[in-house]
Amino acid sequence: MAMLKHQIITHPDYAKPFRQERSFTPYEPRVGFSWFLYPVTIAKASEWLLVNGELGYCALVIAPSKDALHIGDAAISAVEYHLPADREEDNVSVSRSGDDVSWHTTEKVPEHVGNRCLMACALFERCRDIHQADEALEALNDTPLTLHGRTFSPTEGLEGLLIELADDFRDYIEHTPWWKLQWHILTRREAPWLDRRNS
Repeated sequence: MAMLKHQIITHPDYAKPFRQERSFTPYEPRVGFSWFLYPVTIAKASEWLLVNGELGYCALVIAPSKDALHIGDAAISAVEYHLPADREEDNVSVSRSGDDVSWHTTEKVPEHVGNRCLMACALFERCRDIHQADEALEALNDTPLTLHGRTFSPTEGLEGLLIELADDFRDYIEHTPWWKLQWHILTRREAPWLDRRNS
């Protein structure tokens, strides 16, 4: 299987500005990072908010242009920012290529995603610019939430997942027979240590 990829998911109405840049397919849950995209207003300016479906992590698109390319980059950057700093060589499980960002539409979103968006919008009402809003989101991401019966902060959840992925890779390297490693290299099999996440 390939490395974990990013999916940008939005309501069909919000997809209109991006249809010339990207093709859209109906959203179907799959392994990877699912980012739900919402238009928001901060200090009377139109901005875009990403809410991660797996962990509830929120990120603003802070870029010179709010096009599809920069929105995809914002999703990738949100993950890159939390990669284990002292284990850079192990961070090989998540794609960092804009070519691996797919775009999808849906009219239904998970309840926790909608709630996170509402919480972020309530914070934005008190912010005088996008940078203050970004700081408010950082505090929101550090605030615990309960999801699927577990309580954790989205930042903690994201960083924990990335460490787990690094551990999976290290375990694969240290415990896979040499001949199997060679076979995976020869057959150009990408990220075989992630196979169990698909099962």
